[in-house]
Amino acid sequence: MLIDRFLPRYDVTYVCETSVDAPPDDTYEAIRETNLRDPVVDALFAVRDLPLKIARRLRGETPPPAAPPKVTFGDVAQMGPGWVSLAEEPGTEFVLGSVGRFWRKDYGGRPVTADQFVPFNEPGYAKLALGLAVRPVGAGTILRYEARTATTDESARRTFRRYWRFIAPGVGLVMRRAVRRIKVEAERRVALKP
Repeated sequence: MLIDRFLPRYDVTYVCETSVDAPPDDTYEAIRETNLRDPVVDALFAVRDLPLKIARRLRGETPPPAAPPKVTFGDVAQMGPGWVSLAEEPGTEFVLGSVGRFWRKDYGGRPVTADQFVPFNEPGYAKLALGLAVRPVGAGTILRYEARTATTDESARRTFRRYWRFIAPGVGLVMRRAVRRIKVEAERRVALKP
């Protein structure tokens, strides 16, 4: 798997898989193009970001721009400095990465290039890799979504583990809902074909 090239060792991982009644090509397209905006996920992020939003308002800062109406895995790396496309095997698998202090209110993002991701080891940070892959099974597909996080030192590891205990259920919910949306979209595409 491509994700192994970028985070072969990690502190935590979360994997979500499902079978899809659609060929791998249609499922892969759905991974890249499905709108991931979801009212439940949006609410989770709103709760997570509420303290930062309140602090900004109290300081009189301009609010950040509104979230885009559509968010796809195909667009994530172009949406800002927080994410970078690490690798892709078109039609099969791709990996996105991010570096930050995710436990901080502002996520503590540290922009890196794809070439900087693997060797990045500045103390106090965590590296996150998201891998999405398809593999054929019979007439359908297995869709796999894996998130891995590795910290750069012991202090970050302790802090991240405390944070992870709190957010792990939400991460699982976000990933399961994303996989469900992708599955539905891939199967819808197949049903619409002549």
